[in-house]
Formats: sequence, structure tokens, C-alpha cells
Amino acid sequence: MTSCRDIVNSVLDVLPPFDVPFSTNIDVPLASVSTTTYTKTPDLPMNIDLNAKIKENNSNFSVNNLKSAKLNTLSLDYVNSTLGNKLDVIKNARIYINAPNQADRLIATAYDNTNPNTITFTLEDAEILEYFRTTQNSLVIEIMGSRVTADQIKMKMNAGFKIKVQL
Repeated sequence: MTSCRDIVNSVLDVLPPFDVPFSTNIDVPLASVSTTTYTKTPDLPMNIDLNAKIKENNSNFSVNNLKSAKLNTLSLDYVNSTLGNKLDVIKNARIYINAPNQADRLIATAYDNTNPNTITFTLEDAEILEYFRTTQNSLVIEIMGSRVTADQIKMKMNAGFKIKVQL
């Protein structure tokens, strides 16, 4: 059996799915002492207020109407570094999302990177709506170096989240 709400939501898209972009410059202290293990960087606070983003699209809805939230795009672009290393110094990377009272959730991976200017990630098809019920959400990056090095690399992170809201 389906409820009236399910029927209405499936027939009438009151608020079509929309994107919530997130872009920021991040400074990543890269200390790769091994090319076979991952190093975790400090948490990168996003603090996305999804309730405000939903209300921007339709004031009748709120985060309580959140039906789905998934990462739909993610890349890291080289900006600069202290010692001249570029992004090809990062062989593999894993990105997790976290929030209070939630376990870290893997949302994207990049393996065998050789591009010095951009790392494009393969996205996990992970439902992450619980991480957006709060504004205290962060990303965690784990990096495996392609060679032993130490540097401070500035990158621009470009991410997009596909949001679906229903009655």
C-alpha cells in the first residue's frame, strides 16, 4: 500500500531536486612519509545550513522535509604550495563526511592520480541526508602520497550536493 503523500510526491514534484554548491580554498599540510599508507588531514568544516538553502527554494519547506541528499560532483584544483609540489604528489585520496552523532561516511575516492592541476573523484552513491540535519558538517580528507615529501598545498575544493525535498 502507498500513502496519499507518496502518491502526491511521485506525481507532483512540488519542489524539484536542486543543487547546493560548496566551494572553498583549503590549505592541506602534506607530510607523506610513506607511499603505502594514508594520512588524515584536519577536518574541513562546511557548516552548510541546508534548512536555509531549502527555504531559499521554497519557504514552505524546511530540513524536516529532506528526502535525499547525495554528493553529485567533487574535484580539487591546485592553487599553490609552499615548496612547489602540485597535486600529482597525491597518489590516492578518500573523502568522508562527518557530523555530530554520525560515523564518518566515505563519499568519494580518487586512485592513481597523476594530474598536477586537478583531482577528479569517483563518487560513492551514498545517502547522506542525516549529515545535513545539522549545520555542523565537515569533510575529512585522507591522502596517500605518490612520493615521500612534506609541503603545504593550497587547493580549491568544488563540491555539489543534490538535494530532494518532499511533502
